[in-house]
Amino acid sequence: MEDGINLKKEYHLLEECYDQLNEVIKDDNADPRRITELVDESERIVKSLASKIESSGIKDQDEAEILQAIKIKADAIVNLLREEMASITELFLNLKTGRQALNAYDIPQIGLGYTEGKFVDRKK
Repeated sequence: MEDGINLKKEYHLLEECYDQLNEVIKDDNADPRRITELVDESERIVKSLASKIESSGIKDQDEAEILQAIKIKADAIVNLLREEMASITELFLNLKTGRQALNAYDIPQIGLGYTEGKFVDRKK
C-alpha cells in the first residue's frame, strides 16, 4: 500500500501544478517563465509516476482509480497548453496582419502641412 500512498501524494502535486498553471495562463501579467517552470514540474511528476507504475505495477482497484485520475489530469494539462498555444498563434497572426497593413500604408515623403497617405496595392 506504500506505492498507493505515493501515487496519491504525487497525484495531488500534479493537481496543484495544474491549478497553478491554469491561474498563470489566465493572468495576462504573469511571467512566462513561470509557465515554463510549471510545465517542467508537471513533466517531472508524470515521469516519476510512470516510473513508479512500471516498477511496481497496479496492485489494487484503489491504485487503478488513482492512475485513471492521473491520466485525466495529465490530459487536462496538455489540453490547457494546446489552448494557450492556439491563443498565442492567433495573437501572432493578428500582429502579422497589423504589420502588413502598416507596411501597405504609403506615407507621402514630401509635403507641407496636412497630407494624407494612402493604401497601395502591393500586388503591382
